[in-house]
Amino acid sequence: MARARVQHIPVLKEVKGALLEFADSIKSVMATVDADVGRVTQWLNQERPAHWKGEIRRREDAVGRARQEIERKRLIAAPEPPSLALEQRALERAKERLASAQRRQEAVRKWAPQWERQALMYKSSCHGLSDSVNAQVPAAAARLERMLRALEEYSRLAVPTKEGDVIDLPEEGGEGGESEAARQRDSETGEKPGGGGGGAGAGGAA
Repeated sequence: MARARVQHIPVLKEVKGALLEFADSIKSVMATVDADVGRVTQWLNQERPAHWKGEIRRREDAVGRARQEIERKRLIAAPEPPSLALEQRALERAKERLASAQRRQEAVRKWAPQWERQALMYKSSCHGLSDSVNAQVPAAAARLERMLRALEEYSRLAVPTKEGDVIDLPEEGGEGGESEAARQRDSETGEKPGGGGGGAGAGGAA
């Protein structure tokens, strides 16, 4: 007699659902991070260089205007030396702002390649995880689905009377093919299999 214990099939369905939900959440997070990495890459390689290039040009113009203002006052006050304190401070501020923009432009040039290297390392390190959630997890879910279908077909062969009952499957061929119902009936009547005919013959002889 072949025997198998089949219990809690719905739990396998829950495991399959949880596995697919986990894969979906990982893919969602990875997609969000990839989008953020792409935005920062574009920001460093395109937006910031263009911004600071234009800002440097504007601040150079401001320095030029401050110098022109100093020269203009000197010409107006000639031959007397003019008071240029305010104009000199304006020129120094313009030079400081220009130097700050140039430093920021240099920082962008420095960090953009480093960012790209780190982004490539991140994508490389996530390759295994991406392969798992996109290929291995779906394959595992499909295998669970096949197992569930097989178990459901198997459970239809005999319905247990309560949770945890053992399903007895008759073996093919031979006396082992006798049904469970026949054995139960014989045990209730006290007869052995095939014994009914023998008892009748004995009675006739008596």
